[in-house]
Amino acid sequence: MAATRLLVALLILNSALAVRGETLSLSAAMLYERSVTEGLRLVDDGAAIKLTEGELVEDDGPAAGYTYKPNVENLSGDVRIRKTLVLSRAAAKGAALLIAPGGELRVAVNGREAELDGPRKVGGYWQAYSLDPSLLRAGANEFVIGGIGKVWIARDQDYAAGSRDRTRHPNRSAKSRDGGRAWDDARLGAGDDLDGEYYVRLLLDRHLPEGRLTTPVIDLGNLADKPIAAAAAAIGEVGVNLDVEETGGGRVAVRARRGGAFVPSETSWAPWVDLQESTKGKYILPPSSSDARYLQLEIRLTAGDPRFSPRLKSLAITAKPALASTWTDKLRLVEAKNSPVVRSSIPFKYEPFDHPQLQQLRREQRLDDVVEGARSELELIERLAAWSSARWPKLGHLGEAYPPWDALQILAPHGDGSPVGGFCLQYNLVFLQACESFGIPGRVVSIGPGDHLQKIRGGHETVEVWSNQFEKWLYVDGNTAWHAVDEATGAPLSLLELRERQLVQWKGGSPPPLRVVKLAETRYEWPDLESWPPFVELRLVPRSNFLEQASPLPLNQGMRGWFWTGHYVWTDDAQPARPLYSHRVVNRRNWEWTLNHAHIVLEPRAEPGELRVHLDSNTPGLELYTAK
Repeated sequence: MAATRLLVALLILNSALAVRGETLSLSAAMLYERSVTEGLRLVDDGAAIKLTEGELVEDDGPAAGYTYKPNVENLSGDVRIRKTLVLSRAAAKGAALLIAPGGELRVAVNGREAELDGPRKVGGYWQAYSLDPSLLRAGANEFVIGGIGKVWIARDQDYAAGSRDRTRHPNRSAKSRDGGRAWDDARLGAGDDLDGEYYVRLLLDRHLPEGRLTTPVIDLGNLADKPIAAAAAAIGEVGVNLDVEETGGGRVAVRARRGGAFVPSETSWAPWVDLQESTKGKYILPPSSSDARYLQLEIRLTAGDPRFSPRLKSLAITAKPALASTWTDKLRLVEAKNSPVVRSSIPFKYEPFDHPQLQQLRREQRLDDVVEGARSELELIERLAAWSSARWPKLGHLGEAYPPWDALQILAPHGDGSPVGGFCLQYNLVFLQACESFGIPGRVVSIGPGDHLQKIRGGHETVEVWSNQFEKWLYVDGNTAWHAVDEATGAPLSLLELRERQLVQWKGGSPPPLRVVKLAETRYEWPDLESWPPFVELRLVPRSNFLEQASPLPLNQGMRGWFWTGHYVWTDDAQPARPLYSHRVVNRRNWEWTLNHAHIVLEPRAEPGELRVHLDSNTPGLELYTAK
C-alpha cells in the first residue's frame, strides 16, 4: 500500500462553544471531477452535467465473437432473415442499423421498406446503415433483411460463457426460405441446424434513460475542507441546493444517506432515503447528532423525451454544526501526503492474490528466481514481462481450441510436448497472473485502431498493471516485452496516455516524445506512434478473477474482431468509440481509478488533543491496516 503521511503540530488552547456555518459550493465541472458517475457526461463548456448519448439495442452480444463451429447465414434469392429488437421508447434523433458481416442488403422495418443510407464500414467486420427513426416504435420492432450477403449467428450454446444474466438467447431471430411467407426461428444457418441470434444491432442517437452521480463522502462538520476541522457536538439543519434544468419531461432526483464514520458501512450508516424538495431544487435534512456527521448524495438524472436531457449545473450544501470545542483552530499543519481514493463505476472484480493456482504458477515456474535481485517494483514487473514473452516460440495451438484464461493451462504441454500457448492474449494472461502471484493487480485491455484501418490494421491484446511506485496504471506488454516512458520525465505511460499522443500524431501534431523500453528480444518492433500497435480504441474486460470465476468472458477474444458487449470502452470527442458497445466510458476517473492508497480523515473529539482516525482505501485483498 502506498504510504500516507499526515503530521500535525498540536498547539492546544481551550475555546468557547460556538455554532459555525459553512457552505460547500461545487460547479458542474468540480462535481463531475470529484464524483463517481454512470451514464453521465460533462457538456463541452463544462457548465452542466447531462445524460450520455448513444443507446445500443442488441441481444447477440454475450455470444458474439469467433466460434470454432459454423455460424453463417447466407442471404440470396428467397432466403431472408427477420430480427426483432425491443425498444422501451421510440423517439430518437437518428438511428443506425448494424449488421455483420453484411453485403448488398435491403431492409424492411415494421413492414415498411427502408430507404437505407449506406452502408459504411464499422471496423473490419460490420456494416452500418442510417435509418429514419420514424420507422421505429415502442415495443417489438421487426427488421426483415434480404439481398445478397452473409449474417453471422451468435450460437445459443455460447451465451452462458459471455454473460452471467443473459445465459440463453431470447429467440428473436428467424429465417425464411420462401421470400418471407413462412418463418422458422429454430433452424437457422447455412445447414438449417443452428439456434441463436443474428448479428443485428441498432444504435439510437438519443440520451440514455437514466444516469447517476454519487458524491464522495462529505463531512458536514468540515465543509470548508480543512485538514482538521473543529469538534462537532451536533449537526444542525442541512440544506442541499441543486441548480438544474429539467427539459423534455426529464427529472432530477436526490437521495441521501448519513453515518457516524467517514467510510460507509451497514453498521455505522443509515440506509439511503429519497429526499423531497421543499422548493424547486432545494432539499432540507433535519438536525441530527454528531453520529450523522457524514453525508453522501446520489443524484439521478432521468430522461422523459430521450432526445433531450435534464442538466445539473451546480450543487451547494450548507450546514451549521454546533461545536463541542474549537481547540483545533490552533493546530498547525506540518506535513501532508494524503492521496485521494478515486473510485470507478465500472464493477471491476480482482483475482484473489491467495488463489492456489497463482501460488502454484509462482512455484512451478520458479518466478522468485526470475525476479531475484530486482531493485524496484517496476524492475520486478519488467522481468516478468520479459519472462512471459519467451514462454513459447510460435502461435501455439489456437487452430484446434482456445485455452481457458489460466496461465497453468496455457503453459501446460500440448500433445506435441510444446505449451498449449497462443497469441498475444495468452502471453499477456501468463504475464498478468505472474504479476498477481506477487500481489500486483492488473487488467486486460484490448487495443485497436477503431475505424482508422487505413492507418493501422490489426489490434492487440495487452495488459495494464497497477504501480505503487508510480501510483498509476502502466502499460507493460508481456508478449512484445516492452513499455513506453515519457522522454522528459522517464515516467512509464498508460494506455490512455499513449492513445492521446497517438491521436495528436495522427492529426499532424507533435505529441511529447516518448521512448520505448525494450525488455527482451522478440519478433516485434515499435518504431513510432504512426506504426502498430494502435491505441485508439481501448476495450477493458471488467474483471481479472479469471481463475476464481469462469464467466463472463468474450468469445475466443482476439480471433475475429471485438464484438462482445461486456467490454467497457473508452470514448471521447477526439475519437468516439465505434457504435458496437453498450458500455462507453467518458469520465476519466472511471478509467483511471486508483488502488492501494489509504486516505486519512482526522475527526477531532471534544477532549483537546484527541483525534478519531478514519481510513479509506480501495485496495484489492486488503486484510488490515498497520499504523504507527
